Amino acid sequence: MNDTGLTTFISFVGHIQFHEHQMPLKFRAKIAGNGEVEFEFETMPISKDTTFIYREWDSNRRTLNKFSLSGISEDGIRFSTENLFFTSMKSSIGDANGDTMNPIGSCITAHFYRKLAEPVVYPSARMWLKGFQNFRELRTECSLGSVAMNGASDIQNPDALTGNILVKSNAIPLDLAAWRQSADKMFEHLRRIMSFASAVVLHSPVCEYFNGSEVEVVTWAQVSQSRASMRVIHYLNQEPIFLAAVTSYFSPPVEVKNLFHAIEWFAMDATYNEVQLVNAMTVLENLVTSNLGDDSTLILEKPQFKKVRESLRETIRSCIENSPSDRAVANPEVLKELYERLGDLNRRSIFKKLMILVHRWSVPLEGITATKIKEAKKARDHIVHTGHYTPGKDDELWDHAMVIRELVVRFLFTAIGYKGPYISFVGGMHHAAFPPQTIIQEDATLN
Repeated sequence: MNDTGLTTFISFVGHIQFHEHQMPLKFRAKIAGNGEVEFEFETMPISKDTTFIYREWDSNRRTLNKFSLSGISEDGIRFSTENLFFTSMKSSIGDANGDTMNPIGSCITAHFYRKLAEPVVYPSARMWLKGFQNFRELRTECSLGSVAMNGASDIQNPDALTGNILVKSNAIPLDLAAWRQSADKMFEHLRRIMSFASAVVLHSPVCEYFNGSEVEVVTWAQVSQSRASMRVIHYLNQEPIFLAAVTSYFSPPVEVKNLFHAIEWFAMDATYNEVQLVNAMTVLENLVTSNLGDDSTLILEKPQFKKVRESLRETIRSCIENSPSDRAVANPEVLKELYERLGDLNRRSIFKKLMILVHRWSVPLEGITATKIKEAKKARDHIVHTGHYTPGKDDELWDHAMVIRELVVRFLFTAIGYKGPYISFVGGMHHAAFPPQTIIQEDATLN
């Protein structure tokens, strides 16, 4: 992001503040290659004016106190942050030159403002992405203007800024704040969908907003990004999913609740097959829970089941009281635990609920049978309850994980209306097309 001129250290003159304490301060700051703001503070004496910094930087002991910092450079660049924190003071006490400190700090969010060499006629916004790989520019038009997405053809460091999404308005918006808010929401949607395509959570630590003669640059500190593996879409052919992502933001083919949570679980870094299976199954649980109501998840309506439950409670109590087991009669917790489990009787199994959502969204299941889904679910349950899978059956576990992963991919493709090539791992890595020809396998039914 060299075009904004913030990737090399800039000297600022400003103030640091903590509650009612404030003092003038010189510092240097820049945006590093991973999108985080880096600071350089000069060594300063520990004096009456500076002692609040030394005293407050870790006085809480549980969390780092946050300072406010602002400044302006010689050429008019403005900087501000409300959440500067120090990780070290590098203090020198009792030195010949007196007590000194050389603070080392970071910030959670920050804002830079600078003048543009050439003013823009129409506003634009750009979100920078870490580790985004792409061969050529992706471009389309939407109601917000022109949308373009770029990435690097080769990723050496997945934690570095390598790509961006740019939206340029084709007219002067009547409400600039509303246009910017819509652009931010679209950015998030595209970032999540392209994270799904890359099979890694793409972090976005920097956004730029161009308007008139000024650019505002906003930064967020974020965790390190992992390298993409087991991609869903090859980086040489991301145009179809990019177009589907833009289209689905404005006109989603399916109204999906908690789509972003599902994608994050899917793209979460997982090094073990057990984690792959658990994560993928969690995506399905999330989609089912979020997108089905009681009419689909419960066997009987609540008022009807309430009567059944009361009858069952009476039957259970009678059986316990007539039980020959002294332990059962003497322990009141037995009845309590049994009563608590009665609610589970009225809940449909995850497989039943999953098949309801499959039919409701018309998700194609070619090659994914009911038997495979049930076996994979059973394997997930075994892992959750025992902490491991059967030793010596790694290939079997891999197959289970890939079946559920494939099912998740098809759900998410359906949710955004994607049609085109992708990479499938069921039966070995191979290129496939979505949607497949056969809609549902014969044994993948509600029965």
